[in-house]
Amino acid sequence: MNYFRRHALLALLLLSYSPVSAAEWANWRGPERNGVSRETGLPNDVEDVLWKKNDVSCRSTPIVMNDKVYIVSRIGEGEKEQERVVCMNAKTGDLIWEHRFGIFFTPIVSVRLGWTVPFGDPETGNVYAHGTQGLLFCFDGETGKVKWQKSLTEEFGRITGYGGRVTSPIVEGELVIISMISSNWGAHGGGGVRFLAFDKNNGEMVWWSTTGIRPSNTYRCIPVVTTINNQRILISGGGDGNLHAFQVNTGKKIWSFEFGNGAMNPSPVVEGTRLYAAHGEEIPGRATVGRVACLDIGSSEPKIIWEHDGIEFKYPSPLLYQENLFLPDRQGRLYCFDAATGERLWRAKFGRNCTGSPTYGDGKIYLSSVHGYFHILDANNNGKRISRKRFQPADPKFDVEVQGSAAIANGCVYFGTTEEFYCLGKYQQVDVSLPPLPAIPSSNPTGKPTQLQVIPTEINLTAGQRVEFKAKLFDENGQFIKTTPVDLKPSAMKAGPGLGEGVTLPILKGEIEGTSFTAPKISGGQSGTLLATAGDLQASVRVRQVPSSPYFEDFESTGPGLIPGGWTNAQLRYITTKLDDGNTVLMKTARIAVPFYRQWYGFIGTPDMAGYTISADVMGEQVRDNLPNMGVTAHRYILQLVGNEQKLRVSAWDAMPRVAKETDFDWEPNTWYRLKMTVRTDKDRTNVLGKVWKKGDAEPSDWNLTLIDENPNLTGPPGIYGSALGIQPPKTGTPIYYDNISVE
Repeated sequence: MNYFRRHALLALLLLSYSPVSAAEWANWRGPERNGVSRETGLPNDVEDVLWKKNDVSCRSTPIVMNDKVYIVSRIGEGEKEQERVVCMNAKTGDLIWEHRFGIFFTPIVSVRLGWTVPFGDPETGNVYAHGTQGLLFCFDGETGKVKWQKSLTEEFGRITGYGGRVTSPIVEGELVIISMISSNWGAHGGGGVRFLAFDKNNGEMVWWSTTGIRPSNTYRCIPVVTTINNQRILISGGGDGNLHAFQVNTGKKIWSFEFGNGAMNPSPVVEGTRLYAAHGEEIPGRATVGRVACLDIGSSEPKIIWEHDGIEFKYPSPLLYQENLFLPDRQGRLYCFDAATGERLWRAKFGRNCTGSPTYGDGKIYLSSVHGYFHILDANNNGKRISRKRFQPADPKFDVEVQGSAAIANGCVYFGTTEEFYCLGKYQQVDVSLPPLPAIPSSNPTGKPTQLQVIPTEINLTAGQRVEFKAKLFDENGQFIKTTPVDLKPSAMKAGPGLGEGVTLPILKGEIEGTSFTAPKISGGQSGTLLATAGDLQASVRVRQVPSSPYFEDFESTGPGLIPGGWTNAQLRYITTKLDDGNTVLMKTARIAVPFYRQWYGFIGTPDMAGYTISADVMGEQVRDNLPNMGVTAHRYILQLVGNEQKLRVSAWDAMPRVAKETDFDWEPNTWYRLKMTVRTDKDRTNVLGKVWKKGDAEPSDWNLTLIDENPNLTGPPGIYGSALGIQPPKTGTPIYYDNISVE
């Protein structure tokens, strides 16, 4: 199909949208969300530098909104190492504001920090960003003030991404949506790829959906949104190698399509009813690695139009412009395919491996490669090199890397290296018309209500806290119909995966008045559901009430195979069990070899907790030559007995201890020890104190360890930590036991 015919057809499908101005690059793939800029007069030479920042580095892709550039970046070395969101003047590079935040509860090492991409919302001026440690922020784009934030790990059981593969948020309508691998509680207690949608204005959770397929790896795919068959849908890859589609407004899953094995990192691109996707892992049922394909998504099930396999498209996402689909592979070759037929038009060697995606503008393709190069290639002349530069490191012992994609706005090309940030070209205000954008379904739905949505759909409460729920009705296409009153009542809930087979959790306690729920003033926690009813439609609301301080848990009343109510991130990895002496304890399971299961945290409180002491009895078994690592957490610090090293250690960021103190401590398997940890805040620093003694002995008067952190974690929930070493499938690792946990 020729260009004019294809785009005439597309225009008929998208008549509801008129062209809009494109003067900014508010998300990582630009105003059309396909990597294309319609600007002209863009720079031809990498040496055409308008400004650069020597004190700002970047592994990710910048965005540009309201004459400001935003990036997620790493900052500092050693004890001062953090992530940050940086806002710079797009014309001059001057720093406008920055927000720094610490690293915790992640196995990701420092060289892989700052890979996520912020997302700007021109409607509100807000900027949304996700950190390596699971903090999701909503910033005022002008001032940098935090409007709201969520700790996805501590509140919703996010499983951190090793290897730097952490997902980025997107904004669609009134929602900010992010995906993650998580293990929460109840029906969501098993590890899986889940999509969370929050109200972009206040952070309330609107919906939560899952792929239903267990992931095999972490991933970086950023979703795309389009309209198909009068449905506004979100499409994304995941850690299971599949493509998944959901209704944007409701989270209802529409379809899944098996695309490959392992993580799916490239984001798809959509035009009309055609979706273009790439993959860099093994292809199911084939002796090949890597794939690019065009799918017809105009019906209920995707169908392949054309495909090529045996080419490793590991990280970069496809670039679609007019008739051409551009995509770099892992060997540093840029492919150009006919988007309609899949015919390979040309292939050009530009360099070595790249992780950033190509960006098109003014007949040129701007492309980075990992080993320090930035390229400008001729899109109309078989990818011929126009300009190239290799950035040299300040220290010759280290290489400069260029890992993100370029952003284009107002005559300039913006990108970062691992040492500096660059703006190429000449700044000029431009007014560029876009082609019609994908249509949004009519606001006058014709169908009857088939879906009930209650907001917030999941909430974490403390004793006495009250929440008011709102309810909405949608038709089968996910179109909003109206708000509605609902009846609320407590509902029985199955325990979920990893817990007792067929066990029903206790009914949620609390006061219901109309559409509000007030958590009871009890010392312990609880987890359960409320059932909302509107006519013949029903929806569940998940409620977790965290324990109040002072808190004591000996697990005797928890129930066999369960976890205490109000805990999160603990299900499936921790269960209660009865020892030979009749004592009921909590056990860290030691059967799952996947790295992000073997090492695990369980959280008891809320992310804003501060000024408490946590104590716990711990005991580990020896398996073959291994002893486990076991401990407690407070303020996002870890106090642990390190088994094979026979140490007592307190640290922040266990995978790469930014700050740490340790001392020798010989401890024996099958012997109970008591750990005690407190954190004291003194102005701009924290004093982290830890001690250990054999259970039954007198508590030592002095602390074994004192850690001073001048780059402190000021808040964080109490919790437990365990790393079951020595797992060699099918052999188990080192079990860990916990008892008599107190928080005061």
